[in-house]
Amino acid sequence: MNLKKLCVFCGSKDGISPKYQKNATRLGQLIAQNDIELIYGAGGTGLMGAVANACKQNGGRVVGMTISHLFKIERPDLMKDTIDEIQVYQKMFARKFAMTSAAQAFCILPGGIGTVDELVELMVLKQLGLFSKPIIVLNIENFFNPFRQVVHHMIDQGFMKPEHLDLVKTVDNVEDVLPAIEEALKKTC
Repeated sequence: MNLKKLCVFCGSKDGISPKYQKNATRLGQLIAQNDIELIYGAGGTGLMGAVANACKQNGGRVVGMTISHLFKIERPDLMKDTIDEIQVYQKMFARKFAMTSAAQAFCILPGGIGTVDELVELMVLKQLGLFSKPIIVLNIENFFNPFRQVVHHMIDQGFMKPEHLDLVKTVDNVEDVLPAIEEALKKTC
């Protein structure tokens, strides 16, 4: 596998469907089983905690990147036995820059406005040609369908081009995440 470092953006909460947690856990297992380093937001709760704990429990390496302000909210202190390396930044943009620089690819799971912000920022960077790294959206329980409708609306209204749909690849099954990334990496090499 060409992929060595994957950044996962997802919620610091569990969400209402147990499938969110189940898929986050399975993704963490797959990351570890394929000897891929997990880069994530250092959270100890919600889907963030699930993916990191599963990765670590299956022998993976976990790198958490956070900002000092989030310590009280996302509780990276709960993850001292999970996170192999923690990087703390003072500003959110510095954290995001570090995450986008370190990772070879990105996987987006359900989350809140912060997760959507991270997804949109990745799309903008890719649209502007500032990187060509794969962005995979795991559409658990059709969570991202409303977001996709907004993108289609922007295209219909002339604010985006139809080819901008190709900025991300959406998969519905967690088992398809890593193969989709590998396929995309082959195209960018």
